[in-house]
Amino acid sequence: MKEKLIEILVCPTSKSSLKLVVEKREGDDVIEGALVCSVCNHAFGINEGVPNLLPWDGCTGS
Repeated sequence: MKEKLIEILVCPTSKSSLKLVVEKREGDDVIEGALVCSVCNHAFGINEGVPNLLPWDGCTGS
């Protein structure tokens, strides 16, 4: 995942901003890590450069 994508990605449930947590990087590509919701702190994993932003029921955005 290109690190710059964090500017346009939001939590799929609450539509809140996400914080990028990098575990492994190659250049400006994030290979392993997580995108963390600023409302509920749910971590959406990044594996092999692919973010998993499937919605889940635990974040309401309220």
